[in-house]
Amino acid sequence: MDEYLKVEKNYINAVITFMNEMNINKLYIKGLEQWSEDIEAQNATEFISKLWIGQWISIQEVKELVKLTLRNAVWCKLELGNQFFVHFGYDYYMYIGTSHKCSNALEKVVLTGLHVEMVDSPYL
Repeated sequence: MDEYLKVEKNYINAVITFMNEMNINKLYIKGLEQWSEDIEAQNATEFISKLWIGQWISIQEVKELVKLTLRNAVWCKLELGNQFFVHFGYDYYMYIGTSHKCSNALEKVVLTGLHVEMVDSPYL
């Protein structure tokens, strides 16, 4: 469990690191699927009940939504026009796209031990 939580935190921090480098403080929910039993198991019913497709969410809400996605309680796509996106796939694949090269963010994420490769999101 300790190892899982460490990796989960690295995934969440990766999103925030790229958002910070892009000077982004909110994202738009482009897609959202919910699984009620899993949401209840994560004690996130109240949080999720306040979210909808088309809503802007803060960095703090992004952190929580990413955590719930990694824990398979929800699935989501987060975007900011053609500037930035976070998409999720199977087996803990997370796709982060930016309109600008984010060398510092990329370096920081690699240093956490997450595997990074340049690929297109299949969810565009």
